[in-house]
Amino acid sequence: MLRFFFWSLLILNAFLLAFNFGYLGHWSLDTHEPERLKKQHHVDQLKLMTAAEALTPTEPVSEKKAEVIACLEVGNFQQTEIPRIEEKLKTLALGDRQSRINIVDVATHMVFIPSQGSKEGADKKAGELRRLGLNDFYIVQDQSNLRWGISLGVFKTEEAAKLHLNNLSNKGVRSARIGPRTVSTNKFAFQLRTLSVEEKSKYDAIKAGFPAQENRNCQLTPYSRS
Repeated sequence: MLRFFFWSLLILNAFLLAFNFGYLGHWSLDTHEPERLKKQHHVDQLKLMTAAEALTPTEPVSEKKAEVIACLEVGNFQQTEIPRIEEKLKTLALGDRQSRINIVDVATHMVFIPSQGSKEGADKKAGELRRLGLNDFYIVQDQSNLRWGISLGVFKTEEAAKLHLNNLSNKGVRSARIGPRTVSTNKFAFQLRTLSVEEKSKYDAIKAGFPAQENRNCQLTPYSRS
């Protein structure tokens, strides 16, 4: 009996020793990671990563496209203002992305005194106006029906013309009236194209020095404003 137990323990110890050295394989379901990795397909293509590497994006992140102003127009400048604004815009160095266009302001309502028939008649009426304290007028000398008449003002809207006529009436001018008349005065605007964010910021600093001018979207051909 003792001999049986001796050989039984010897065989059991040999079995356990062989199992520990892996000669009998593993039947445990809790397989360790290195062993599981060996059983994966295409093991040579797998790469172990640290936690820091796993959190770092491997694909390039696309950069956000900078905003570009397609076309900006600023105006309307009188002829006498052109040198100063052009000198300022030179600092943007836009080259052919900058252009100057003509703007035509059209006024169609004239407050006037009809023709006095001759230069002498017009001069006499002008003297009467000066005695009433008026100096903002001119004698019409073109070849129109208003020749030797007197212009007291030209306005874009009829409402503005009526207001001026009422003011003149209050000052004693009785022969003035309102009629159609087109007087064009040339002004200028600048178009600035494909401005970057940085260029737009520099332009805004320049524009601050011209508060009377307006920004607007471009119209790519010269046009008239009424």
